[in-house]
Amino acid sequence: MKLAQLRRSLTLRVTLVFVLIVALVSAGLGMHLYRSFVAEIERRDDILLLGKLRQIQQLLGNAGTLDIIRERPQYFRDTMSGQENSLVRIVRADGTRLIDVNPNGETVAHAVPVAVDVPVTDGAIVSWTSRDGYPARVVAASARIGEPAQMADISISRVYGDRTAMFAAYRWQIVVSVAVSALVAALLASLMLLRGLRPLRNIAAHAALVRPGKLEQQLDARGAPTELLPLIQALNAMLARLQEGYARLSQFSADLAHEFRTPVTNLLGQSQVMLARPRSAHEYEQLVSSNVEELERLSRMIDSMLFLARAQQDEMVLVKQVLPVQDEFLRLADFFEGLAEERELALACHGSGNVTAEPQLLRRALGNLLSNAIRHAAPGSTILLRSHATNEGVELSVSNLGPAIPARHLPHLFERFYRADPARSDSAASTGLGLAIVTAIMQLHGGSASVASDAAATTFTLVFPLEDRRSD
Repeated sequence: MKLAQLRRSLTLRVTLVFVLIVALVSAGLGMHLYRSFVAEIERRDDILLLGKLRQIQQLLGNAGTLDIIRERPQYFRDTMSGQENSLVRIVRADGTRLIDVNPNGETVAHAVPVAVDVPVTDGAIVSWTSRDGYPARVVAASARIGEPAQMADISISRVYGDRTAMFAAYRWQIVVSVAVSALVAALLASLMLLRGLRPLRNIAAHAALVRPGKLEQQLDARGAPTELLPLIQALNAMLARLQEGYARLSQFSADLAHEFRTPVTNLLGQSQVMLARPRSAHEYEQLVSSNVEELERLSRMIDSMLFLARAQQDEMVLVKQVLPVQDEFLRLADFFEGLAEERELALACHGSGNVTAEPQLLRRALGNLLSNAIRHAAPGSTILLRSHATNEGVELSVSNLGPAIPARHLPHLFERFYRADPARSDSAASTGLGLAIVTAIMQLHGGSASVASDAAATTFTLVFPLEDRRSD
């Protein structure tokens, strides 16, 4: 289990990646420096080899050189070689070897001699390998010896065993340096990450303190790194939404229990009273009829709650259509005409143009507003349905004459189960969710719902935004 957690450790992953990067960069830099160093050393060795060849050419051109070679050959051999691992061979034109410095008996590669009057360049140098496996270089040229001048071929070679050892040591130093750099990088990366992730640990510690009912505690953004500010802000926004949702759920649960208790209490009380003694068939019929009304109210309430739950969970997919406003108003007026006549109310429709909405949801929102207006309108008055196009969209309104709604109630009218006057005789016919459903429908459409009330009239307004504005 600990091994699995270690594999998922962000500190370990970042440290390994950082170490890998440092190792690759260090190795690449070391390889570049190594190649540059090798190229420079080889270039200088070639210059020395060519310089030695020119030196011998000049020396052989002096008078008396042949006499020195004959009288003191060992001294001339030491002067010719001059450096350790240097091989010198001087052969006269007739094939006679004047000098042959080759203590280890190396088989030197053949190099074509450069003519006397032609400058010797590094292009004339030939590479070969000694019998011990070391790299070697050879260059040859012709020269004049003594007076009278005689022609001879000079061959200068050198075996670079010491240089090979130096290069190997240098490579080993690069490997050690890369390894040490990787270890130091691992240590520094771990310390850096432990310190850099401290704000995340603080966030985790704070998040562990969050409990239901304590969601109002916000994460402290003071002193946090700039990169973590979006995360802290997002978490604080999430906590605020959770707090709001928790509060709304708690209030909804309390309201739901209260609203369900009333019809259930009515059903239970009426049934218990009716069963307390024998009743007539007419009384039982009245009980069943009353129970059916309460059950219908419960059914409407449950349907409304399910609709609100689906709307809040974004489970509804809207299929919008362009609908003529006048046709929708006339459809609603025809449907509610009978109910309006019972209350001696008239319905007037004034509107034109089109609105883009889901047909059933539009009709449900307008139907809830119209039903609410019919319940609260003054008898003998007229309920007015109007539409108005604005730069923001299309406004649909339902107005009715009647007592003004106190200003303290207006901000709460669209809340669930809220009633401005619970003592009204017709409050039992309403579930208290009609205006909340209107708000949910408008939120699905990206619009809004509002209310205004004064002594003249009470007006509910729905604003449907223009589709091109929503797409922007």
